[in-house]
Amino acid sequence: MAASMIGESLESNSLSEKDSLSFEKQEESEGRRMVLFRKVMKKCLDKIMAAGSQEKFANCFSAMRDRNPAEFKSITEQLMEHLQNNIEKEIDLMIKQEDLVHFFNELDRIVAASNTEDSQPAWRPSGNPDKDVIDHVMQVKLAYKEQLKHILQQVENENEKLKDEVLPKREKLLESERRINEKTNDFGEAAEYCIENNSAVSSSLNLIKNIM
Repeated sequence: MAASMIGESLESNSLSEKDSLSFEKQEESEGRRMVLFRKVMKKCLDKIMAAGSQEKFANCFSAMRDRNPAEFKSITEQLMEHLQNNIEKEIDLMIKQEDLVHFFNELDRIVAASNTEDSQPAWRPSGNPDKDVIDHVMQVKLAYKEQLKHILQQVENENEKLKDEVLPKREKLLESERRINEKTNDFGEAAEYCIENNSAVSSSLNLIKNIM
């Protein structure tokens, strides 16, 4: 009896060491949080499997057990083994589909980064409303300032666009005005010439009339 208990104790210690080594290898490959998650899932699975003991099956199906105890034990063991395998496969599939290894490692990285940052005390009201509201008012004013800058930029861009459209038209108008002035000067010179020579033409016509 004592030898049996010692053997069971040694076997239990051996399994515990194997589990420890297995968890260490998993922690190296998957990360600490993933290993903890697997441990929690294993404990839950162990509790589920403990609910399906031979005694409980025997209590529920005593008539079947009495007919063939060996066959009943074999069937229940196969049933529990099949159930355990299916649950383990579902857990592994869930871990793979949800990409839990990546998310747990990312969570570790975020926690580590937050721990290295300089910790600052949380804000507390000073009791002076005018002072406490400064930060809020400043944020509102800064946001309004950015909004005004954006509007100003839009107006400046629109002005540049209008300037690019108006300048060529203005130059065209100035060129037309220059040409009109040139034509007006030509007409003025012609009119002056006609006025200057009108008296000479009139004298010639009067002389011709007298001769006739």
